[in-house]
Amino acid sequence: MQRVLLFLVSFQMVAWVATGQTITGLVVDEQGDGVPGSTVLMVGTNNGAVTDVDGRFILKELKPGTYQLQISSLGNVEQIKQVEVAAGKTTDVSVIMEPDATSLQEVTIYGKSEATVVREQAYAVAVVEAKEFKNVSTDVNQILNRVSGINIRQSGGMGSNFNLSLNGLSGNRVRTFINGIPMDYFGSSLSLNNFPANLISTIEIYKGAVPIHLSSDALGGSINIITDTRPISYLDASYSFGSFNTHTAALNGQWHHANTGLTLRVKSFYNHSDNDYPIDINLLDIESGKLDEETTEIKRFHDAYTSKMAWIEAGVMNKPYADELMIGTVVSDNYKELQQNPYATGVSSFPVGEAFSASIINIYNLSYRKKNLFIQNLNVRGYGVYLKASEEYRDVSPHRYDWFGNYEPDVHPTTGELGRKTHFYLDRENYLANLNAEYQLAPAHNVSASYSLNRLILQGKDDHQPQNNTQFNTPNIVTKQVIGMAYSNQALNKRLKTTVFAKRYQYDLKSNNADYSGDEEAYFETQITRIGYGLASTFFLKEHLQLKASFEKAFRFPESGEMYGDGLNVIPNPTLQPETSYNYNIGVRLNQMKAYTGYVAEANVFVRDSRDYIRFEPKMNRSTYVNDPKVLAVGVDLSLNYRFDRNWTVGFGGTYLDLRNNDETSTVYQDRLPNEPYLFGNLIITYRMTDLLGLNNELVLTNSNRYVNEFYLKWPSLAASGKSSIPTRLTNDLQLTYSLQEGKYNVSLLVANVLDAEVYDNFNQQNPGRSFNLKLRYFISKN
Repeated sequence: MQRVLLFLVSFQMVAWVATGQTITGLVVDEQGDGVPGSTVLMVGTNNGAVTDVDGRFILKELKPGTYQLQISSLGNVEQIKQVEVAAGKTTDVSVIMEPDATSLQEVTIYGKSEATVVREQAYAVAVVEAKEFKNVSTDVNQILNRVSGINIRQSGGMGSNFNLSLNGLSGNRVRTFINGIPMDYFGSSLSLNNFPANLISTIEIYKGAVPIHLSSDALGGSINIITDTRPISYLDASYSFGSFNTHTAALNGQWHHANTGLTLRVKSFYNHSDNDYPIDINLLDIESGKLDEETTEIKRFHDAYTSKMAWIEAGVMNKPYADELMIGTVVSDNYKELQQNPYATGVSSFPVGEAFSASIINIYNLSYRKKNLFIQNLNVRGYGVYLKASEEYRDVSPHRYDWFGNYEPDVHPTTGELGRKTHFYLDRENYLANLNAEYQLAPAHNVSASYSLNRLILQGKDDHQPQNNTQFNTPNIVTKQVIGMAYSNQALNKRLKTTVFAKRYQYDLKSNNADYSGDEEAYFETQITRIGYGLASTFFLKEHLQLKASFEKAFRFPESGEMYGDGLNVIPNPTLQPETSYNYNIGVRLNQMKAYTGYVAEANVFVRDSRDYIRFEPKMNRSTYVNDPKVLAVGVDLSLNYRFDRNWTVGFGGTYLDLRNNDETSTVYQDRLPNEPYLFGNLIITYRMTDLLGLNNELVLTNSNRYVNEFYLKWPSLAASGKSSIPTRLTNDLQLTYSLQEGKYNVSLLVANVLDAEVYDNFNQQNPGRSFNLKLRYFISKN
C-alpha cells in the first residue's frame, strides 16, 4: 500500500512539474502605467490572456521550455518577447509598449492609459488610480491625504467635520465632483469622509486652474471622482468592521448587454460607527469651577454616526446616438450625534448628550455623452440633476451631562445644550445642469464651450428659535450660472500644449436677513456678474521631462452653509461677498519609470492671491463666516515615487505653505491664518508579492506615515503663549492585503495609528488613537 501511495504522489509531482509552470507579467506604456485590454498570445499555441485593469496577465499550466509571447494593444506597436520557463518556477515578464507613430491620433490616445492622458494635460493635475485602494479599509479623504499639496483636518472619527486644503485654499474654495457633477450639493450623507473606495476608478486633482468642463465657481482647484463606467458586467461586494463598533458595507454592480447596449448600474453603501474612542480630558469640578490638573481617560458616549446610500441607474451604452445615456435616482440619509460643539476649541468641559442632526436626500439624475455627435470630432456630454433634501437639527435638552454619561436634569430649562434651544427643519431644493461640447478644428486645434446652472431654494421652520423662523419663513433663492469657453493648441510635434479659457460667472441672490431676536427682517436681492480667465501650458523638454505653468483669475460665490449657517452652531451672514483669487502654478514632472523599476518626481510652486477671502470664525454657538480683505498663499509641494523592483515601492509627498493675512490695515497683518497647517507630508512604503506557491494570488504590505508640524489655532499675534497651538502629529498605519484568483477574493487588515499616538487636529480636538479594521471583498467581472 505504501508503494502505491508513493507511486501516486510521485506521479502527481511529475505531472505538476511537467505542466504546472506559470508566467506572470505586466504590460505598461512608456510612462510606466499599466495598459489594460492588451492581448498576450503564445506563438504557435491556442494559449493566451488579456491584461486586467492594472495591465497584469497570467498564463498557467505550462511545460518547461522556451516560448514566444506576442503582445498587442490598440495604438501600440506589437511586441514579441521570448521567455524561458524553468521547471517548478514562476516566470516574471515585463513588457513596455511603444506608441504606433503610423496610427491615427485618436487611436494613439487609446494606446495610453487614461491616467497618462490626464497627466499630460497642460493643467497642474495629479491623478490617483483607486485600484490600489479598492481592497483596503479607506475612504476618499484618506486616499486624498496621500497626495502632495493636500491636507485634510478632521474633528474626530467617522462622519466628523473635516476641512480639505489644496495648495493654500481650503473648504468650499476647492470644488469636488462625481463624474463631473458637483458633490457639494449631495449633502453630508455623501461626502469625502464616507464615500468608499470601491466605487472609484480614478481621482483627478486639479491644483490651481480648473478646466471648463468642471464648470463651477471653484476658486483654487477641484477634485473629480470618476466611477467605473466601462461597458462590462461586474459585481463588487465588501464588508468591513473594526474598532469603536465601526461597520462599512458596499454593494456595487453593473449588468451590460453588449448587443443591445442595455445597462443597469447599482452603487450603494452603509456606514456606521459609535465613535466611542477614548480621549484625555481635564475634568471640571462643579463646586470649585476649576479643571483638574491631571487628565482622565474617558470614552466618548454620544458621537455615533450612520449614513446610507443607494444609487440606481439604467440606460444604454455604445449606441449610434449615445456612448452613454443613463437616468437614475439616489436615496441617502445621514444621522449624526453631537458630542460637543464641533467648532469648540479642544474638549468642552460639558459634553452634549442628546443633540443631533439628520437628513434624508432624494436625487434624480440624467447623464449623456457622445463622441462624434452628428459630425466627426464633435464630442458632447451633459447632465441634469434634481435634488430634494429634508434636514433636521435638534438641540432642546435642558439636562447637563458629564463625561461619564451621567446628567443632572433641568439645569438650563430655557436653552439647549449648545446654546439657544433649537429644533430646526430645513427643506432644500437644488436644480443642477451642465452641457459641455468639444470640437476639433484641425489635428492640433480644439475649441470647447460649457454652460452650468445651479439653483438652490431654502425654506424652513424652527419650533424654538425665532431667528431661524424669520430667516427661512419665505424661500431664500440662490442661482449660479457659469459659461466657459476654451481653445487648445498643440505645437512642436505635440511637445507644446496650451489652453486659454474664459469664464463668465452670474450670481443672483434673493434672501431674507433676520436679526438675532428674529423681530426684524430685511429682504434684499443681489445680482453680480464676474469675468474670469486663464491659461495653462505644458512643454516636454524631453520625452519624460515635462514643464507646466498656469494662471487663472477665479471667483467663488458664498455657499448656503456660509450664508445661512447650520441652525445650531453657525449663525447666518447672507451679506458675504464673493471671493476673488489670482492663482499661479509652475511645475515640473520627471518620469523615469520603466515597468518594474524607476521613479517619478514632481515639484509644484504655487501662489494664491485672494480678495474678500471667506474665513470661518469660531465663536462657540455664535460662529460665523466673514470676509478677510486680502490673503496671500505661497508654497511648494513635492512628490517622489520610486519603484526598486516588482516588490518594493516608496512614495514621498511634502508641502510647505505660507498662508498669511495680507491686509495692511489689519491688526493681524502678516499673521499666519489660524487653524491652518503650513508644513506636512507623508511617507508610504509598499512591499508586494505575487503568485505565492503558484496560487495566482497577491500579498501587499503597506506602511503609511503622516506628519503635520505644529500650527497656530488662533491668530499668532493675539494668541496667549504656549496655549494656542495644535501640537505636531506623527502617525503610522500598517495595512496587510491578500488577494486570490486575480482579485476575486480579497481580505485586508488595517492597524491605524500603530503607536497609539495622541493626535489633535481641527480646532485642537482629539482624534482616535490606535484602531483595527478587517475588510472582506468579493469582485467578479465579465467583459
